[in-house]
This record gives sequence, C-alpha cells and structure tokens, in this order.
Amino acid sequence: MLAEERRQKILALLNSKGSIQVADLSKRLKVTEETIRRDLEVLKNRNLLKRIHGGAIAIQNQQEIPFNIRKQKNVEEKQIIAEKAVKLIKPGDTIFLDISSTVMFLAKKLAELSDITIITNSTKVVLEFANNKNITVISTGGILRANSYSLVGPLANKALSNYFADKFFSSCNGVSVKYGATESNELEKEVKINMLKRAKQHILLVDHSKFNKVGLSQFASLDDIDIIVSDNSVNKPIKDEFEAKGIIFL
Repeated sequence: MLAEERRQKILALLNSKGSIQVADLSKRLKVTEETIRRDLEVLKNRNLLKRIHGGAIAIQNQQEIPFNIRKQKNVEEKQIIAEKAVKLIKPGDTIFLDISSTVMFLAKKLAELSDITIITNSTKVVLEFANNKNITVISTGGILRANSYSLVGPLANKALSNYFADKFFSSCNGVSVKYGATESNELEKEVKINMLKRAKQHILLVDHSKFNKVGLSQFASLDDIDIIVSDNSVNKPIKDEFEAKGIIFL
C-alpha cells in the first residue's frame, strides 16, 4: 500500500469515528506504530487532523464536504471566477472539466458558447448539457461517488487515455507555492492527474479561501499550472508569489 493511500484510509477512519488510536491503526493497516505516527504527523501538518496522546481527533471543517453544500459557499466569488474563465475558451476547443463546484459555475457559463467539446467525470456537468445541441459532451463513465457526483476508478481513467484536450479546468481543496494544488480524495486525484497529463494547458479555478491551504495529496505541482483564475479578494502578496513562479494570475 502506498503511503498516500494509507493516509487516505486513516482519514476515512477518522472521519467516520471522530478519533483514532495509533495502536489500532497499526493493526488495521498492518504497519508499524512508528509508520502510523509519521503518517499522523504528515496529516497534522496539512491541517487535516489534530494530534492527541496516542492518536488523533478529527478537525471537523477539514472533512470532505458534499457537493451540494460546497456549491452554496462563496457563490459570488465563484461567479466572478466563471466570468473570467469562460473568456479563455474559444470555438473548436476541447476541454476537460473536473467535478469541483467552482468548475460547475464555469459549466453553466459554457451554455452561452457553441462548437466546443467537453470531456468530464462529473455527472452534474453531463446533466447540465443534456438538452444543449451546440456542445458535445463526453462522459468518462466509472464508479459513482455520491458525495461529489463524480465518476472515478479504472473505467474513468481508461476512458481518459483515449482523449486529448486543449485545456483542463480544475479546482482543488487548497493551493500553495510549496505544495501546489492538492485534493482530499485519492480516487478523484487520479482522474485529475490523467486529465492533466493529456491537456495542453492547465487552468486552476480557486477562490481566495483556497490559498495556502493543503489537502491530503498533490495532483499538480506549480510547474503543472499555467493559469490561476481567482476572485478579486486575493491579497497582492499571494498573487505576486505565484506570478514570480511564472504562473499567469487572472
């Protein structure tokens, strides 16, 4: 088992139980207690849990938030981001869209366009264009994650191997200069990575609350990000920090 996969399992147990013990995790995951302690320290440093003697407790607001709740947060900021991002798409483009609520705001703006192809693992995006004859939509298929309405797993990743895109629009749990763009779910991270590999340009859509936050696992380094589109509340020092790394900041 890979370290990041093990940490994902630790978080899943933590989120279901509220607290976990090192000794119990060691038995469950068949690794040493020292390995578990290192994993807990990594997760603590990512602000995903709080360490206590002999184990850890959940940080409630760091747990994975269902899509229907996420879509109601920072609505005005997401609308601003969508308005900026839609201007980056031109007729004839093929684009990858991930399953984030921020990207869903962009999807609603795409209804104004025509002659584009969308490839997505989001069932929400697919339904958005069910009656739109001007846009071609390709679904990856895969296993449905009800929490995010996403399609993941081997079928989704295999489907992506058949396609290339001009642009990949994604969001994330957090983005920082040190850790790049990070995601909380390992299965959704795999799909993002496969989209990233097969797109000419990666455009990250993030509101101001996502900066200097770190999720469970990285899916894109700074070198993998071409453009960051955000709202108008981002502090200038943060913007300058990313632009100094060669990233276009809109």
